Amino acid sequence: MSAPIDQIDGIKRRLSSVVGKVLLEEVEKLRVPAPRVQVAKPDAEIMRACRKVAAASDALQQAKFAGLQEVRARRALELAAKSLETVMRKHGRMG
Repeated sequence: MSAPIDQIDGIKRRLSSVVGKVLLEEVEKLRVPAPRVQVAKPDAEIMRACRKVAAASDALQQAKFAGLQEVRARRALELAAKSLETVMRKHGRMG
């Protein structure tokens, strides 16, 4: 069964308005930003300590490459690693 030719424009207009509304609603749903993840204080503190270990490791590798103050860089790495251990124990992440 098909609509008479003289009714097609009316049907098309009604469909386009309904379909347009549905599409706009879907687009608005997609535009809503995802909620930001809250980083817990312990995780942030652990990550800061990890970054210090990484920076000390980089400094040690640079000292080995350049041949300058390797002992100081090694001690700085050990200190950063101990600090990381302390932070992880403090937050119950290490047994």
